[in-house]
Amino acid sequence: MSNRNLALLFLLLLAPFPALAAGLPSAPPESLGFSPDGLKRIDAAMQRWVDQKKLAGVTIAIARDGKVAYQHSAGMADIAKQRPMADDTLVRIYSMTKPVTAVAVMMLVEEGKLRLADKLSDYLPEFAEMTVATATGTEPAKQPIRIFHLLTHTSGMTYALYDSSPAGKLYDEKDVMNAGRSTAEFAKVVASLPLVAQPGTQYNYGVSIDVLGRLVEVVSGQPFDAFVKQRITDPLGMNDTSFAAKAKANRVAELYGPGPDGPAPVVNTVWNPDYVNGSPLKSGGGGLLSTVSDYLRFAQMLLNGGELDGIRLLSPKTVQLMTTGQIPPDRRGYMLEGLPGYDMGLTMAVLEDVGASGLPGSVGEFNWAGGASTHFFVDPKEKIVAVLVTQMFPDKYRMRLELKNLTYQALEKPHGR
Repeated sequence: MSNRNLALLFLLLLAPFPALAAGLPSAPPESLGFSPDGLKRIDAAMQRWVDQKKLAGVTIAIARDGKVAYQHSAGMADIAKQRPMADDTLVRIYSMTKPVTAVAVMMLVEEGKLRLADKLSDYLPEFAEMTVATATGTEPAKQPIRIFHLLTHTSGMTYALYDSSPAGKLYDEKDVMNAGRSTAEFAKVVASLPLVAQPGTQYNYGVSIDVLGRLVEVVSGQPFDAFVKQRITDPLGMNDTSFAAKAKANRVAELYGPGPDGPAPVVNTVWNPDYVNGSPLKSGGGGLLSTVSDYLRFAQMLLNGGELDGIRLLSPKTVQLMTTGQIPPDRRGYMLEGLPGYDMGLTMAVLEDVGASGLPGSVGEFNWAGGASTHFFVDPKEKIVAVLVTQMFPDKYRMRLELKNLTYQALEKPHGR
């Protein structure tokens, strides 16, 4: 080999691995402490989900120390059109929108425009006189809803989809999540309905974060989607994350539900509005489309303490607050059953007892999921970020549990050992 060719080979060996799509740079898995053979098990598991017709298609990405160790897709984004799942497939991330909204709120807190202890009615007066549903009717709320309550799902608000209580039935009757309403109209409808519990008394998953989207509009003076784009997704290079994807409709995955013969398309309902053209309601709790690569960047920003590629959105101490447990055990309600070993931070679950969770992990890991079986988790101790995207609604097959097992079984070199 000539000296010239040797020099070129040397330069190629020194060059960093290429970026995967628009996400993070990649590196050999061995250099990041992962077993290549262990990672191959993820390929097999994903293909098994597709072959067993539990999912139409799925993509998983795993990064450590800011570099992608694994990214792979299996199955179809659209079965009828035979369009494969890919790194740039756009999916409805539903409740994985919530941490994005929390970042927006905490940016305003850092700017001194909000405090977590502030009353919601200071900014949205329609929430000043709330009532709470009881077995025999309603009673006045004993304390005001505070911004902290919204971020921790202790506001007393609910979701009709998951709640058959009298309050939940009223949410259903009023079609609370009707995408044809503006964000302002949505907030007024919510304010007109009774709460399912007294503010601050218990965890109850609901529209709290959607209401925070309206709060961001009022405090910032911008439409919620404009704030998210200008202040979060554009600075982070999340170019495929938005509330509508008209120019990218050919990349949006079909939404599926469990059918008699496998995944079956979900008809357009209140839980699946027009994500291509967009809807008036910019849902802070579940309205974003994204890709695995984009969300990997968002999660890495959180792992980095609020910064990515020299762009800082939040201070490390603010992120620490967001990822610290906030709810006493006696107020966690059904969260104790659904997420054993976890407490609630500001819109994200935080692991406090690895043994109780029944899954491998580290104390301080935080995560959240979306209604179409999407999921992400961040392990600050091991410097790991993992993202799973698919489109199976509702979340029936508990892929989030599989994601953790698959990630940690491939980890050969934990930090500190």
